[in-house]
Amino acid sequence: MKRTSTTSRSAGGFAIIPVIAVLAMLAVLGVSLVMISTTQHVGAALDLQGVRAYHAARGGLEWALFQVLRDGRDCAQIGGRTIDFADNLAGFHATVQCTSTVHAEAGVNVSMFEITSTGCTEPTCPTAAVPPPATYADRQLRVTVGR
Repeated sequence: MKRTSTTSRSAGGFAIIPVIAVLAMLAVLGVSLVMISTTQHVGAALDLQGVRAYHAARGGLEWALFQVLRDGRDCAQIGGRTIDFADNLAGFHATVQCTSTVHAEAGVNVSMFEITSTGCTEPTCPTAAVPPPATYADRQLRVTVGR
């Protein structure tokens, strides 16, 4: 007795095309998820750098305010100063600029100080590099006080 096959030879391998299509879609999905995850991590790291730059700028501003209000120094003594930080802000710097004017109020001369502090990841803020490094972050704070 001769055995006969119920499947024909031309039908063999018909499932390979859908399997390849599904594998290709899964590969595209996997690559997309990796790219999204990488972008999210880079964005979060840059956000953290921005927060650290803000605190460096705030530190520079507080230093300058102390110099003007407590020590009685003028802009010539504190302007153009770069402050380097350690510990949590290691690698960050603050550049302090100061301008002063004198205003007469009710017969009294009041010295007004405009202090600008820029915190950044480069030794000079803002950086002169164009374009800046990919990891560059800076924040600037400004205050006007009188004494």
